[in-house]
Formats: sequence, structure tokens, C-alpha cells
Amino acid sequence: MNSTKIFSPRAVNHHFKTKKYIKNRKSLNILFLIPHPFYQERGSPIADNMVLRILSERQEHVDVITYPEGKNINYKNITLYRTIKLPFVYNIRPGFSWKKVIYDVLIFIEVIRLISQKKYDLIHAVEETVFIALILKMLLNIPYVYDMDSSLVQQIIEKHTFLTPLKFILDWFEKIAVKNAEVVVPVCQALADNIAKYRPKKVLVLPDVSLLI
Repeated sequence: MNSTKIFSPRAVNHHFKTKKYIKNRKSLNILFLIPHPFYQERGSPIADNMVLRILSERQEHVDVITYPEGKNINYKNITLYRTIKLPFVYNIRPGFSWKKVIYDVLIFIEVIRLISQKKYDLIHAVEETVFIALILKMLLNIPYVYDMDSSLVQQIIEKHTFLTPLKFILDWFEKIAVKNAEVVVPVCQALADNIAKYRPKKVLVLPDVSLLI
């Protein structure tokens, strides 16, 4: 595994533009998956917004798929797509929940629609959408960045302790997601240290936004 560094969208873009399959591109076509309300004034959405702003400044072309809740953003070359809004699923909070599972399925449906219409160089997958990105890599060979705000396994086990006997299976899925990512972007050094056992290709740490303000 390469040594851990502080995350920079510029560093990630440089990493992909030096890859043989896209190194001659002037800009990247990126599919950015955000599995939470966006935009909102809190940690993860603020971090997502920061990355999108920099990608816009670099004139990358980014399609964002996210939940129906949240404020719209307006950046050059950034197109925001929202899933359909379900009347009985609202006020989505951080952390694993059945509400998120429902909207993640709808994100996947929207991904299929866009993938059938456009060609993407890269997928930026936040949290659990990494598994959507993993499927697309296996089927279409599209590389992905894993934007890792937390350990999904830890979230699930803490909320549903009866699943503890299945932790080794959940760990395996997390391992596969990490190992197949071109770059993993954990939110802190502790998380980077935790996934070191999976031997990721490259790790770039994005510190908690609250520590940067």
C-alpha cells in the first residue's frame, strides 16, 4: 500500500489522468454518488460540496446523483440529478437506516439510466454507494474512488447487534470494496489505519471538515 497522504481532488485527478486509459483527456467525465441529503450544512455534505467546487474549477464534467432532500447547488459543469421523492420516506438522518436503503436502490436505478446514455471515466462513490461503483467496475471496467466517511461494518453492527455473528461476511464485502478502489478517501487517519489490513491501492485522507473551518 502507498503511504497515506492528505486528500486533494487535484491529486486524485492527476492520478487518473496519468492512467493509460484516460491520460490524453483534457477533462474527466465523473459520476459522483452521494447517498445522503445534499446540500445541507453538516459534515459530509460540506465535504462533498468542497470536492465538487474544486472539480468545477478544474473544468471536469460531473454528474451528481443524490437524494431528493437538500438544497440545489450551482457550479459550472456540475449537473445534479435527484432520485424521485417518496412521500413516506423523509427526514433522512446520518447513519444506516431503512430509509437510506430505499433511496440507495433509487440511486442505483438512476445510475443505470445515466450509464446507458453517457460514458464515464471515473465514479466518485460516497459511503455505501461504493457497492454500486464496484458492480459497475466489474461489469464496465469503470474505475472508482471510495469516499469513506466511516466503516459501514461498524455502523451496521453497532445499530443491529444481532448481526455480529455475520461480521466476517460484512468485513469481506468491505475488503472487496476497498481493494478494488483506485483511491480510498477516509475521513480520518484512524479510519485509514483501520483499512490498512485490506491493502488498498492508494489512500488519501480527507480530514473532518469541522477541523478545517
